Amino acid sequence: RTKRFLMAARGVSRLAVTRLVRVVGAAAPFAAAAYVSPSIFRIPVAEAFWSRSVVTQAAGAEIAKPLQGKDVKILQYEICPFCCKIKTVLDYLNVPYTTEDVNPLSKAQLKITQALPEDHPAHKYKKVPLAIIGEEVVADSPVILDQLLAMLAADGRTADTQFLASRKDPEVKKWMEWADKELAVLLFPNLTRNFTESYQAFGYVHSVPGFSMMDKISNQVVGATAMWLAQGKIKKKYGIEDERKALMGCLDKWTDAIGDKPFLGGVEPNMADVTVFGVLRAVEGFETGTALLEGSNVKPWYERMSGKVGARHHARADRQ
Repeated sequence: RTKRFLMAARGVSRLAVTRLVRVVGAAAPFAAAAYVSPSIFRIPVAEAFWSRSVVTQAAGAEIAKPLQGKDVKILQYEICPFCCKIKTVLDYLNVPYTTEDVNPLSKAQLKITQALPEDHPAHKYKKVPLAIIGEEVVADSPVILDQLLAMLAADGRTADTQFLASRKDPEVKKWMEWADKELAVLLFPNLTRNFTESYQAFGYVHSVPGFSMMDKISNQVVGATAMWLAQGKIKKKYGIEDERKALMGCLDKWTDAIGDKPFLGGVEPNMADVTVFGVLRAVEGFETGTALLEGSNVKPWYERMSGKVGARHHARADRQ
C-alpha cells in the first residue's frame, strides 16, 4: 500500500519507489533519534564555518548588542521542538540571532564537526540544535540555553533580571525538564501519526532558500516516510499507547500547575512558560497543533503567550 500511494502521489517509477522504501526503512530509526535525542558538547570553531549570515532580530530589540557583542547562529530543523525552544527564548528577550536549516538527509551543514580531531568529543556530531555563539559551538538545548542565559545575565539586562533569575527556581527547573523529557517526546508520534500528517510536517523544506528543488522534494518524501515508519518504534520505546490521549494528559498537568493565574510565573511569564511555549510552537499550524489547542485547556494560556512572544518567527527577516 505504501508503494502504490507513493507512486500515485509522486509519479515515480515502481523501481524508484522500491528503492525509496528500502532507504527510508533503514533511515527511520536514525531520523527519529535525531528528533528526540540531543547531545552535550562544547567546541571552538573557526569563523569560516559560520561567516554566512542573515539579519534576524525581534521588533523593538535593544540597541546595545547583547551576549558581550557575540553573534548567535542556530543550526536547526524547523519542526524540532528543542530548536524552537531556543529561538522562542531569544525572541522573547529580543536577542538577535541567525538560523541555518540543516538538510535532514545529507546533514551537510553539520559537517563542520568533521574537521575536529578524531579524539574530540564532538567529532562528526550530527544533531540539532547546534548553536554557534561567537566562535564556540554549543550542543544540546539545555546547555545552549544555560550558556545564553548566563551571558545575558552578565550583560546586566536590568529589565529582564527577574525573568533570567526565574530559571534557578526549583519549580521552574522542574517544568523546564518536563518540557524536554515528556512534552517534546510526545510531539513526535503525534506529528507523524500517519503519512499525511508526516508529509505535511516536512512541507517546511519548501521555504528553505538554501535547498535546491531536488533537496526539497527528496526531503519531504523520504523524510516524511522515514518519520512515519519510525513512529511505532518511538511509541514502543517510551511506552506510548495512544499518542493523542497521552499528549492531552501531559498538557493537563501543565494547565493544572498554572491554575487560575495568567502564567505559571503569575502576572508575567517565567522561564518555564517561555520554554514550554517554545516546545509547543514546533507543531503550530499543523493538525497536531490544532488538536492540542482544541482538545485541552491550554489554549487561553497559549494565546496569552503568543501575545507576549509575538507571531511565530516574527524575529526572522530571512534565513539560509
